[in-house]
This record gives sequence, structure tokens and C-alpha cells, in this order.
Amino acid sequence: MEIPTELKNFVQACVPLAASHEHGGVKRLLTELIAEPSFASSIPPFGEVETSPRGWTLGGEFVCHKADDLTVMILDTLPGVEQPPHDHEMHAIIGVFEGCEDQRFFARSSEGVTPAAGRSMEAGDVVVLGEQSIHAISSPAGRAARAIHVYFGDIYDVERSLFHPDTLEQHPFTGELYDEFCRPAS
Repeated sequence: MEIPTELKNFVQACVPLAASHEHGGVKRLLTELIAEPSFASSIPPFGEVETSPRGWTLGGEFVCHKADDLTVMILDTLPGVEQPPHDHEMHAIIGVFEGCEDQRFFARSSEGVTPAAGRSMEAGDVVVLGEQSIHAISSPAGRAARAIHVYFGDIYDVERSLFHPDTLEQHPFTGELYDEFCRPAS
């Protein structure tokens, strides 16, 4: 996929903000980017998406920028799958530019991890996740989501956790466990 100019400009503007941990500045830029009416149409669809070894079709992913202090990607979330709770171990900002992405949040306590609030994000919505946030995503039936995910670090080079969707027991994050912990959307 070729990165549209608006997205290239966004990434270039985020690089110094990420280096100085200016989460509010990145949130403002992301909000402005996805509010632009022509932005969604400038991002071509992924086409055919791979099916996981266990048969899940989660969506597509395209990394626009990857460095030690900043990862920016386009993520499609297809309906039909509840993805498992997980953390990022870094701040993240998610901006939905098409469709609907359901967010389920979880809280850490002395007893472990417990379900907390949830939120449906429509096109134009932005959410900021703190360094210790735990969330899970899905899309409602018939409404895929497309979003920009901004991570304040290299999301591919950090020890993270997954949480079993039924017991919320914590496990090291692996692609194999992620696939195992997916569930059909209810």
C-alpha cells in the first residue's frame, strides 16, 4: 500500500511529539486527520485478508512507521470475532476513520483483572490508552472498522500480556495465544 500524503505528513508531525512524549499533541493531530472528509477514501482497502491458523479472519494491518519511540499503523477490524484482552505497555492513541470499533476495557486490582467500561467508537472518535491500559476490540456485526493506531514505542519489540477471555488470567503475549484466545462475537 502506498501511504497517502496526509498520512505521511501526520507521521512526520508525530515523530518530534513522540520523542517529547506529547500525547495531547498527537491526539489533536489524529483527531484533525480523521475528521478530514477525504481521508477515509484515500486509504485503499486491504483486499483479501489472511485467515489465522484457528480460522479467524481478524482484519488487515499496515505499518506506516516503526521506530523505538513511535509505531503508526492502519488497522482493520472485521466483524464476527471478539479479540482477547491485551495490554501495550506503552501509551496508545486510536482514531477510527471508518465504521465502528467496540472497545472493552479492563481494570487491574489486587484481585487481578476485572471488566470495566466499554465504548463503541464511530468514525471520528479518538481514544487515548494509558501505559497500563488493558483493552479488547471487536466490530459489531456487519460494520467493519478502520482505524489509525499510534503507539508511543515499538509495539513489536515490547513484552506485553494477553488475558484469557474467560478467566482473565494473565499470559505472555504471543501470536499463537492471541489466536487461541479469540472468540466468536456474541
